[in-house]
Amino acid sequence: MTAEGHADVIVVGLGAMGSATADALAGRGVSVIGLEAFGPGHANGSSHGTHRIVRQVIEEGPFYVPLALDAFERWAQLEEDTATELLVRCGAIRLGPPGCELLAAFRASADAWSLPYESLSGPDVSARFPGFAVPDDYCGYFEPGAGFVHAARAVATLQDRARRRGADLRFGQPVSTWTAGPDGVGVSTATETFAADRLVITAGAWTGRVSRLDVPLVANRVVNAYFEPHDRELFSPDRLPPFIVDGGDLDGGGGTSGEGTPALRSGTMYGIPVVPGDGLKVGVSGTPTDPDHVDRVVTADEVAALRSWVDRFLPAASGPVASTLTCLYTKTPDEHFVIDRHPDHDNVVVASPCSGHGFKYTPAIGALLGDLATGAEPRHDLRPFALDRFA
Repeated sequence: MTAEGHADVIVVGLGAMGSATADALAGRGVSVIGLEAFGPGHANGSSHGTHRIVRQVIEEGPFYVPLALDAFERWAQLEEDTATELLVRCGAIRLGPPGCELLAAFRASADAWSLPYESLSGPDVSARFPGFAVPDDYCGYFEPGAGFVHAARAVATLQDRARRRGADLRFGQPVSTWTAGPDGVGVSTATETFAADRLVITAGAWTGRVSRLDVPLVANRVVNAYFEPHDRELFSPDRLPPFIVDGGDLDGGGGTSGEGTPALRSGTMYGIPVVPGDGLKVGVSGTPTDPDHVDRVVTADEVAALRSWVDRFLPAASGPVASTLTCLYTKTPDEHFVIDRHPDHDNVVVASPCSGHGFKYTPAIGALLGDLATGAEPRHDLRPFALDRFA
């Protein structure tokens, strides 16, 4: 085992959040070592795949809205700095029967922050977005400022900028143990040891295990399918926005919404329009799993459950399945984030900002974790994400 010297901060986990943290710290002139168990762009965690919905109206709670607005500004700055398209601002729509929890939560969040949206009847939705076949008794809320982010491209772009800023990012380095004390922290992998003043743990589905926290952080296996529409133009971003639909009593394959809303029923599904190289993405979050033993095969029954939903709401998209994908959502007991210092070590920061709706906030959370790791005053209220709420 070799000793690899000293940095100001070690970041464990280089998915979306860890990469954004390393980038934010390096941008402040802080020396950073980033350690990732797998290879670059791996498909074992929560940050791979083509795209994710981004939205400013947050059904999970109005207190997320400032974080979302901050993230939109930082996504735009990352695009400008790197000359890389990451955000597609084509709007997003929520659909459901009148009075459903999805639409009520949307209204509460939008109205609390005076965010713009349009109310549409079921026939209005089908006329404006003809790829939808919405029941007449449904209604919808269209959020013009929303859209989607190119996910894998965004993570790679953050890593590239972090390196240019001086971060030392190392892959294939699963952490075996770490220590912390008044003089700093030490982190060991199978082959190397590292030392720093402070440690940030953003290990996704492995965060509970790595951080040794007494909080149940449960990894959930998420299933997505990409359907090849009969008419791709009908489901392009300028004809069909990303969507979250409350399907009522339709069996969506189990779990809550793929966007993580705790109150939603299993019939709630999400989707993103076609992009070059991919079909129409639809999905639903699934059941708890061991992150080291995930069944990566999407079964025929799971595809059939997704197709039954597509047949009902997007029948012209119900062509062949071009591909399938599984990933992991790490959920806390209340499905809100963990962003806090370790209760036993003030120089260790732990973050599990997922529960199925974290990706959109990535650059804002990276900046927040940079604040915590350097002793700066966090720019957002972190009380909703404190660990002591589980005491």
